[in-house]
Amino acid sequence: MSRFLGVAKLLTVAVPFLFSGCMSNLASSVGVDINKESEQERMFALGDYAPSAALAEKNKKSMPSMLRAGNGYLYANNYKSSIALLDESEAVIKNQHESIVASTSAEYMAQLIINDAAVAYRASIAEAIMVNTYKSLDYMALGKFEEARVELNRAVERQRRAKETYAELIAKQKDVIAQKRQEKKNQGFDRTMNNPQIRDIVRQNYSSLEQFEAYPDFINPFTTYLAGLFFLIEGDYAKSSSLLKEAYAMVPQNETLKSDFDMVESALEGNPLKERYVWVIYENGLGPVKKEYKINIPMFIASNKVFYTGIALPKMEIGRQATPTLAIFSANKELGSTSVVGDMERVILSEFRYSYNDILTRAVFSMLLKTYSQYEASEKNPYFGLATAAFQLLTTHADTRIWSTLPKDFQVAKVKMPEDGKLHLRAGAQNMDVKLGLGARHSIVYVRLPTAMSKPSVSVINF
Repeated sequence: MSRFLGVAKLLTVAVPFLFSGCMSNLASSVGVDINKESEQERMFALGDYAPSAALAEKNKKSMPSMLRAGNGYLYANNYKSSIALLDESEAVIKNQHESIVASTSAEYMAQLIINDAAVAYRASIAEAIMVNTYKSLDYMALGKFEEARVELNRAVERQRRAKETYAELIAKQKDVIAQKRQEKKNQGFDRTMNNPQIRDIVRQNYSSLEQFEAYPDFINPFTTYLAGLFFLIEGDYAKSSSLLKEAYAMVPQNETLKSDFDMVESALEGNPLKERYVWVIYENGLGPVKKEYKINIPMFIASNKVFYTGIALPKMEIGRQATPTLAIFSANKELGSTSVVGDMERVILSEFRYSYNDILTRAVFSMLLKTYSQYEASEKNPYFGLATAAFQLLTTHADTRIWSTLPKDFQVAKVKMPEDGKLHLRAGAQNMDVKLGLGARHSIVYVRLPTAMSKPSVSVINF
């Protein structure tokens, strides 16, 4: 009796449980509390950052909730709690990476048989980079600049090693699929995996991915810029120059970035900074979310019959800005306005485009395993076939989890430090009065506005 029939027998026990639990219980069983997550996101959109983060923290067995709590506490100016949650997130990301690399083929295939949505959430590389980026901001706000330096170095190193990291994470998948292809040789397996019709259908649904200009693989220009800015303020001009040059190559239209790069190049030539500056960083809007869509595809079974079965894939829906820009005033005079220094949505979509072929491969592979099990079980016993069919129906879902409180974009502007230490900021209908440290050499004002109607979050970092 085949191993697939063995799987089918096990499923006859599991199916009643799956049916009795309904989809909400199934979601809860894999660490996703749908009601809590939607309520947390609603509060976040209103600008209720502290209660939103507290609710997300209660559901932190869900990795996206832990991440939302992490940056939610930053916006609530509860920097220590933010660091604690982001530290915990980073530890989970590290452990998951190590467990994937160390897992056996059988363990990895057991996960593929279910679906991406039913296993522990794995943070994207872009999300992992933002964990360290946000921690650096927390430490800056606390005046712990050495710790901020460590986190920025980690974020930059994550970007440098990103392609290597991704290759490590996907290597096990390639090994498992190659092994199964060899086992199922001449049984229709390769014909389905390589079916151009599947690629055509998916390409139509993902056509928007081909229409935007991607950033270099896994590079977030905001993270690079923030690191360059920090090292500029701290006087590490050589390191700052390298980072600002890299960011400027990605965002050549940003005048503040160009000014900062020119300033650090001048400092390297022996002209120290004489002016005192304020950088206003505006974290604007909400980034993309994932939605599920399903497609029916032909599958070539060993008997040479063609079955039509389905796969479920995630599809990105773009977010929106809260306001086009943020304006800066001093003594009733407008000093300037922010412009985009890093498009977070573009960062996320760049990684998604890089990885979606592997997501598709995983979905097709999972479908193949389950459909072969269903076919072989039905040949032996129709009840086993029914059980595997029910299992396939309940587990054909895309992973639509995402760190949904990331912004659509990051913007920046630079102005000279006002003599009275006061700025007035305006973003749409939102007005913010900001007091700066009178004795500060330089300051960063960090503003978060998820929607036009949200209550803004403002943090002042004095150097």
